[in-house]
Amino acid sequence: MIRLLHTGDVHLDSAFSGLDSRHAEIRRRELRDTFTAMMDYACTEDIDLLLIAGDLFDGASVTHETLALLIREFERFGKPVFIAPGNHDPALPDSIWAKNRSRDLFPPNVHVFRTSELSSFDLDIRGIPVTVCGFAFTESTMETVPLEGHTADPDRLNLLVCHGDMLNPQSLTCPLTPAHLEAFGADYAALGHIHNPPLPGHGNRFAYCGCPEARAFDETGPKGAIVADLDKTGVHLRRVRFSRRRYEKAELALTGVSTQADVREAVADFIEENGWGDDTLLYLRLTGMAAQSLVIDTESLENTPFGLFYLRVEDATLPALDFAALEKDITVTGEVYRQLRPSLESDDPRTREVGIRALRYALSALAGEKTF
Repeated sequence: MIRLLHTGDVHLDSAFSGLDSRHAEIRRRELRDTFTAMMDYACTEDIDLLLIAGDLFDGASVTHETLALLIREFERFGKPVFIAPGNHDPALPDSIWAKNRSRDLFPPNVHVFRTSELSSFDLDIRGIPVTVCGFAFTESTMETVPLEGHTADPDRLNLLVCHGDMLNPQSLTCPLTPAHLEAFGADYAALGHIHNPPLPGHGNRFAYCGCPEARAFDETGPKGAIVADLDKTGVHLRRVRFSRRRYEKAELALTGVSTQADVREAVADFIEENGWGDDTLLYLRLTGMAAQSLVIDTESLENTPFGLFYLRVEDATLPALDFAALEKDITVTGEVYRQLRPSLESDDPRTREVGIRALRYALSALAGEKTF
């Protein structure tokens, strides 16, 4: 039996464009630290080889700090490393994966698949004949599946490492299907591209590793990589968390609140109830019917020390009004509502929030009230 670590979609040097510059720089540094943590695990947990299923980098530009980190960690590991470039870091002629460049840059235990055609490496691990197959994206799209027409050698333990999309049959990023993998016959297919991985398939014979660190609020929960123990009789998989942070999305109903202090207290209680702390980036959507004159200061909430690493707040509350009556209201109040209704019903959170604020301010002004 052999043991491998399957990772991918690391996206080193990611811009983390959804965060402010300070938090983005922290996350870029933490992403490198997470990669080091994976390599620490590989060096101490009897891992025989490392499979990286694409998008090791977020783009063509790689910082000197990141490159030095990879060289150091691959040398420290010392055992075979197989990399299949993905759609974010394709093996272009001038890329870091170019044959002459990568041979000079990376230590000899690192093997890179550089063409979009299926190729393989043979090796012996613990006395077991192993073949590692793979292919590379050579541009940002791949409309074909390089496995077609190929079958694995049944007398060897066959591993496949590649980047591809099993969730969309019309995908432009290698539209893999279970039928492709079954026909090829690998004992384990280490897949990359899907950051929120579905369950493994075919008795654990293929799996997506997911990403080791989330980068946006559509990648919620803890993240990590897969450790696989396998031989010709079967595969045992387990996911190991490596992420330093986790993204979470939640809604909080604020019906009945009338002051900013009420809102702040409700948010603090909600965060505490869910056990979120400094490992959490939270997108919090506020809903419900609040006092007509209350304009929620989302920026103040985001800057309040609730114990989180990062907080983003969307105000989707509505003033406590009879909207059906407002729709029919022939006064200026009704006209204001009708003019703002497209913004209130927008799919864009920022547009809705601006519309809600405008409605609160307008109705309060018309009623001769103050907003606070």
